[in-house]
Amino acid sequence: MNKISDFSFQISTISVDADSTTLNMEAQVGKYGNVYLSITLLSSSSDRDTGTYIGEARTITAEGEMIAASLQGLWKREGTLIHAKGLDNASNGDQNFAEATFDLIQKTWVGAVYDVWS
Repeated sequence: MNKISDFSFQISTISVDADSTTLNMEAQVGKYGNVYLSITLLSSSSDRDTGTYIGEARTITAEGEMIAASLQGLWKREGTLIHAKGLDNASNGDQNFAEATFDLIQKTWVGAVYDVWS
């Protein structure tokens, strides 16, 4: 897989309920320009250390193209870090693999996105 871009999202809000946690964030991500992302973490274990996630992204490129994407994947927590791996399906036809680490103290989501088919 060819890397599209590294990224470093800043988490703007975190919402917590009984069964999930939702993170809202934004960053500049290579060819996608400004990216706005909302990810919901769903626990699959009683200790809340592993689970799945779903999410939505919206981007606006420098050329003014708006791209929407659905996101889904897996996560696991190790101390103050949450590691995630997932797949993104975008409205422009892009299908990507992303891996990232959420730092619960720094409120950052840092990782990279790759073209699945290259």
